[in-house]
Amino acid sequence: MKRIKQGVFFETGYSGGTVGAILCSGQTILVDAPLKPEDGRMWLAELRKAGASQNRLVVNLDPHPDRTLGTQTLDAQVLAHRETGRQFRRRATIFKALKQESGSEWEETSGLSGLRWIMPKVTFSEHTVLHFDERELRVEYHPGPSPGSCWLVLPKEKIVFVGDAVVPDQPPFLAQANIPSWLGTLDHLASREFRGYTIISGRGGRVGTKEINQQRRVLKEVSTSLKKLSKLKKPGPEIDWLAGKLTGKYKLPPRRRSLFSQRIKYGLHNYFARHYQSGGKFLNNH
Repeated sequence: MKRIKQGVFFETGYSGGTVGAILCSGQTILVDAPLKPEDGRMWLAELRKAGASQNRLVVNLDPHPDRTLGTQTLDAQVLAHRETGRQFRRRATIFKALKQESGSEWEETSGLSGLRWIMPKVTFSEHTVLHFDERELRVEYHPGPSPGSCWLVLPKEKIVFVGDAVVPDQPPFLAQANIPSWLGTLDHLASREFRGYTIISGRGGRVGTKEINQQRRVLKEVSTSLKKLSKLKKPGPEIDWLAGKLTGKYKLPPRRRSLFSQRIKYGLHNYFARHYQSGGKFLNNH
């Protein structure tokens, strides 16, 4: 568990993604959940040692199973964007680990079947503000990576948890993305408003200008390439080639290469199917 400032922590060592915690008197704010139940219990134990309250609120930064499926273990109320609630309602109440080959962490994790999705108790559309002690927490909608993507911002402490807006050292999830919106979100993160902030990625811990720019370059290359391929009648093989090219840009550990390769391939095919028609017309369906 890594301390950012007094009462603010994050952890990158659990399956699924990076989790965070803000400890206030009488309330613990959790940012996402470890994927595996045993990791969730370990996370709570670590926070108790740090003086965390048993009154817990989880902020889901988006509806991705990697960061939301383990919420059941945390025994907490949930706050999320209203689109995250919609996504949950479309799913079976009890999770069944049927592999989708989307390159997600949960697809390589056993023991998840039977977990329940925990519906948000509180939802919002653009932003909501929480006050605990003298601490202000803003939960803001920042579209692009997926439906319901949001950030948790601590203005006084200059800390922001950004979920999948920046995914360092691994391919991003593209299947439900909107790249123009995502690029706008990255521009906002790189603006003067967030100068001097500690930025915590939902899949890699601390990130900065270097990682933001890298994310921007990857997304621009994807957008430009898919637009060109939209002029082809059967672009499937070319999309597969593009997936291999993009995967080759990352220095991936051998044990993760297959998972991440599948992630980018799945993402490109689904992004193309959702956003483009014959002739290369972009579908603005967000």
